[in-house]
Order: sequence, then C-alpha cells, then structure tokens
Amino acid sequence: MKPVVILVETQLPENLGSVARVMANFGLTQLRLVKPKTSPLDPKAIALSVGAFDLLGPIMITESFEESIADLNFTFAATAYKRDMIKAYETPKTFVELIRQPSYQQGRIGIVFGPERTGLTNDYIARCYKAITIPVNPDFSSLNLAQAVSVIAYEWFQGLSPQGGVESYLQLGDTSLATQDQVGGFLRLLENRLDQTNFWRVLSKKPIMWRNLQNLFTRQDLTQQDVKTLCGVIDALTKEHPAKK
Repeated sequence: MKPVVILVETQLPENLGSVARVMANFGLTQLRLVKPKTSPLDPKAIALSVGAFDLLGPIMITESFEESIADLNFTFAATAYKRDMIKAYETPKTFVELIRQPSYQQGRIGIVFGPERTGLTNDYIARCYKAITIPVNPDFSSLNLAQAVSVIAYEWFQGLSPQGGVESYLQLGDTSLATQDQVGGFLRLLENRLDQTNFWRVLSKKPIMWRNLQNLFTRQDLTQQDVKTLCGVIDALTKEHPAKK
C-alpha cells in the first residue's frame, strides 16, 4: 500500500508543485492538503510540478486534520526536531523497514508534513503514531518541504520488494486495524469523560496532559476491537462513578 502524503498549512505554491513532482518521481500518488494557504491550481504550483499533478490521483483538501487522516491506520509525523514528549522516532530508512513488516502490510499509512516556516506543532505530532526525523548535518539542519518529502519518498521507493508485500499479512482474527477516525472517536470520548469527572483539576496543565494521553494511545497498534473495548471501559467506569454536580 502506497503511503499518503499529507501537507499541513502549505504556504508557497512553488513548494506544493515541487512536492507533487517528487511524489511522481517515486511513485506516490495520494496527496492531501490540510488548511492550505495556496492551491494546486496556482500557476506557480503547476509550473514547478512539471506535469506531475496529472500523474496524481484526486487531491483531498480539508480544513480538519482529523478528516484528512480518518481512513488511515498509521500516521507518521515528519519533524526536524525531537520534541518534549514520549514518541518513537524513526529515520526514513528505519521507517521503511518498519512498514515492510507484516503487521503494517494491511494498514493504510500517512506521512504528515508541517508548514514550511514552523513545521508541525506538538498537537499534530501527538495525534500521530510515530515520528520520522531525517539525519542531517547538525550545523545546518534546514531542509525545505520538497527536500524532506523526497528523502522519505526515495527510501520508500528503494525499499519496495518485487512482490510489493502482497504475500505478507497480519493475522487479526475477527477484527482489523483501527482507522484514525475510530481512534479519534475514542479520544474525543475520553476527553469528554475526563472533562466531566474533573480529571484535569488544574486547567492550565490540561494541554500538556492531554497531549501525553493522546500519545499513549496513538503510538499503539490499536485494532477496531481494541477501540470498542476501550470505549466500553470508559463507559463502565463513568457509570460506576458519575460526574459530580
């Protein structure tokens, strides 16, 4: 399964066109844009793509990150820096080695890239399964958006097996891998019930605490049955201990 490339708040049409060209170079065909500041129809984007937009499938454009990843099973955040949170980091090479494993072959995978000026915020990274960091010269670590996409896309293209992984599969019994929409639904339920039970106590600490909790679940290989079970656990606990009025 080809990874989906997700660009968050892309600012420059030249970068959008260059990313499309790189994707076509390495056989990636699914591009999604979240809150873009520019359009694939911008003449500068079209010029820099050198015809690559014609080789891509329909481009999904959304105002919601949750919507852009809803049908995916695993999302990887591309980031230049390791953040102050518990998150597994891969290089482009180890990322490709990872997704070639049988447990990933039936899943849909997305790679998320942030805005050119700031990169992905911690809130976006917290909603991703793992992160990808490209090893570069620490004295000059700046990569532009298309360069970052090209390095990861190249490693993916080089790592393709002759069979494309069609003979590998994950035995999941009567369930299957959870989609990000299902994981997001569980997280919304969890946050709602934690709000109701006054879990945060010090509200100013909620953003960090909530990112840490999201990380706890998004870095797991959750199945659809796992999500149903977790939702059932939350329902049972909150019925046993109703919110104080």
